[in-house]
Amino acid sequence: MPRAYLPQHDPDPALRQPGLATNRERYVYDATIVPPFVVYRSLPAAEIFTAGYFTDRLSSSVGVPANFAAVKLASLIDRFDELQDYEDLFKLFDPPAIVRNWRDDAMFAEQRVAGIECRLLRRISRLPENLRLTASDFAAITGIGLDHAAAEGRLHLADYALLDGIEAGESHGLTKFLYAPLALFCWVDQPGSQDMRRETPRAGRLVPVAIQLDQRPGPHNLYTPRDGAEWLLARTAVQAAEYALHMMGHHVAIVHLAMENFAMATARQLADNHPLAALLRPHLRYMMAQDELSRRTFVNPGGYIDRLLAPTLAGSLEIAARSFKRWDLRAWALPRDLADRGVDDRETLPHYPFRDDGLLIWNATAEYVAAYLDRFYTSDAELHADPELRAWLDELGDPSRGNLPGLPAWPPTRADLAELVTNVLFTNGPYHASLNYRQWEYATYVPNYPMALYSPLPPRGSLRDAAEAERALLELLPAQKQSLAQLEIINLLTAYQLDQYGHYGDDDPLLGEPRQIREIVTNFQERLASIEAEIHRRNDDRAVPYHGMLPSKIPNSASV
Repeated sequence: MPRAYLPQHDPDPALRQPGLATNRERYVYDATIVPPFVVYRSLPAAEIFTAGYFTDRLSSSVGVPANFAAVKLASLIDRFDELQDYEDLFKLFDPPAIVRNWRDDAMFAEQRVAGIECRLLRRISRLPENLRLTASDFAAITGIGLDHAAAEGRLHLADYALLDGIEAGESHGLTKFLYAPLALFCWVDQPGSQDMRRETPRAGRLVPVAIQLDQRPGPHNLYTPRDGAEWLLARTAVQAAEYALHMMGHHVAIVHLAMENFAMATARQLADNHPLAALLRPHLRYMMAQDELSRRTFVNPGGYIDRLLAPTLAGSLEIAARSFKRWDLRAWALPRDLADRGVDDRETLPHYPFRDDGLLIWNATAEYVAAYLDRFYTSDAELHADPELRAWLDELGDPSRGNLPGLPAWPPTRADLAELVTNVLFTNGPYHASLNYRQWEYATYVPNYPMALYSPLPPRGSLRDAAEAERALLELLPAQKQSLAQLEIINLLTAYQLDQYGHYGDDDPLLGEPRQIREIVTNFQERLASIEAEIHRRNDDRAVPYHGMLPSKIPNSASV
């Protein structure tokens, strides 16, 4: 790979054009495949998985068929009719730790701040009009007056309104069910508690207060922890709703379909030896190939999404479309997103591992990107003189091509560009890892995180004893075939990690640049190593360790 040059400084600029012209013929947009997304029409040869990649990835999942066979053999003797059967799915795998404490309210709350979907919780100054919880009920559950809690910033809401009106589907002749709930939480101080003693400014925990199953209040759709077994069923409805929103609203819609456009625009508008292309390339690697694989096996008729998620396939794609229409790239930057949701203040929400560990990596990435770009763009004027950069940004914002909202307007500053590139690297690497790889810990044990419900919640007050409550839960949860398929797809998505964030192959152009560039890369790697050590120290003081932002567990790109 030749040395990187900005186009205005390339000693042989004519060599840049043939490659760009060829790529514009090979990388073709299509707005008709998955509207409102504009995606590639057919996968360019340069983006195809290598044979070695496929071999490594398949070998990482070799235990799945054997585990499936072992479960099928056992089920010939033992019918799938009790909660223990979900733990018994792990014949050849160690069951995740969540098996031990998934029933606890503390673990339900923990998953909002350190689980799979951690960008939903929002601080609120008052209860929303469509959540009908009385002040007396709130005080009875939390021990705090509602007005007092609101004034101190203790109220937090997870709102699944994006799912409202989404049609549920069927699987193997079974009807699936989906709710669009609201889940209310409150931070409650616990003086003298040893939990999280070093990590948080004050001891305490996030407490679930109420769940309303639908966006419109009704006489029988509000549940609180005082509802006994029915409360667990309501929590299960929230978990299933969150799976649909996490998978389609953030994972598929934003990390894959929206961010795919950076791979397209980079190939079409930045020459191979453009410094920005060299920086982005390892963080876009195999993204398009993975999206091609998803089109054929994941979001296709009869694919995993169609069979396992609660909505119909059309409903799942509608969730993705709704999410994209409400999304803004600039607002997605982690510090801005946290501030917009009101959860950036560690005084009002002391325990939020996704935020605290994520900011460590965001800040390190921002410093790395800024240092790298400043080596080439020595001033804003230098940046404004780059015709390839302008074409890249124009294409990303073009409604017929990239169609991405929230891009910096031309002419951007160097700080604008650095934040945009940091956002791309963080979304494709750390954020994707937090969404994807955490699934093994929380979603392979199906009662904790079912991909769909298979019955409505029973009428309020109809459960007479613990046996009826367990039967009602079993009716809600996926049966053996769907549960094994959930375990299978999560294993396929989480068993393989291509590379390590901030680490590049010996042949990567970044490592072939002058010494100053190699030093910038090395400094980034050293910073990530220190962050890894800091997260391990934090986890020593956390009731539940958080591994979603461990640099060693993060690949560079959304390649799975």
